[in-house]
Amino acid sequence: MATNVKVEGADLDLGGLQIHPGLINAHDHLQFALFPRLGSGPYANATEWARDIYHPERDPVRRHLLVPKNLRLIWGGLRNLAAGVTTVGHHDSYHPVFNQAFPVRVVKDCGWSHSLAFTADVREGFAATPPGAPFVIHLGEGTDACAAQEIFQLHQIGALDRRIVIVHAVGLSREGWDLVSAAGASVIWCPRSNLFTLGKTLSAEVLQSGIPIALGTDSSITTEGDLLDELAYAAEAPLPGLSPIDLVTTAAARILRLPPRPGDWIAVTKFGVPPELVVIGGVIRLISPQLADVLPPSLRLQFHLLKIQTRPPVLVRWNIPQLLADTRRYLGPDPLRMAGREVSN
Repeated sequence: MATNVKVEGADLDLGGLQIHPGLINAHDHLQFALFPRLGSGPYANATEWARDIYHPERDPVRRHLLVPKNLRLIWGGLRNLAAGVTTVGHHDSYHPVFNQAFPVRVVKDCGWSHSLAFTADVREGFAATPPGAPFVIHLGEGTDACAAQEIFQLHQIGALDRRIVIVHAVGLSREGWDLVSAAGASVIWCPRSNLFTLGKTLSAEVLQSGIPIALGTDSSITTEGDLLDELAYAAEAPLPGLSPIDLVTTAAARILRLPPRPGDWIAVTKFGVPPELVVIGGVIRLISPQLADVLPPSLRLQFHLLKIQTRPPVLVRWNIPQLLADTRRYLGPDPLRMAGREVSN
């Protein structure tokens, strides 16, 4: 249990709290945090799902795409910060807003392709990825023969080795998993997204196989909630020898090849619950109202109240009133929902 800790010149009494490394959400699409969950699965594969839900000329997709991308990305950062996440694997291009005191760290040193179905030349992206960086790709996101075949396609184009990080992999056959294991590749597990879109997720056999696995939320289009909800699911899964905390700390750091971040940590009443304190690079990014009482006035003024439905209110280092106002210009006065939960200040 922690006691008194000095952060940014403030003496915080953390008695009764546990300190853990900041959590790592290995897979998200930050720009979709305000979108509702879309689709009515199960689908045979992700391509079938995408064709069903992607209609940019219709609401709610049309209306949400009116919100500038930088604002949508900030909401994605806040979704993660509120869960105690300090680093996110964002499956899209690195955006300039990430360098502007963004709520959380975003993995920058990695290669990625969306998928074999929606990327013109996966081999080109893989070849352009630095040798020491991971290459992340959606693959095997389905339950049909097409999903099962994708790992063999990746191997055939010469893009399967220990740098490969496969997101989902639900549809892989035993032979496909043997290929993953032989290559030394890793997997990001997004269980609640899989269950919504596909009706199943990774089997107990895969979870117990020894293949490196990290945990991710996927986007709010397929998963309501946040990384804490994924952890609650993982806590009930058959994971002998692998604790849920490893999936979002040490295993995720190894898979994404992240450097040590001793300045990134959280304080919680117990692991798996919303944080009382989130520190990134030695800077407080989130703090409970109770802990904030002892902050110097000049520091306290940098924080704003964020209320998330079903969660205790917190103070975050972001201008929430302005963010809400800017977002409502496009979405109107109706309540805003972040990954299915209403947000306010």
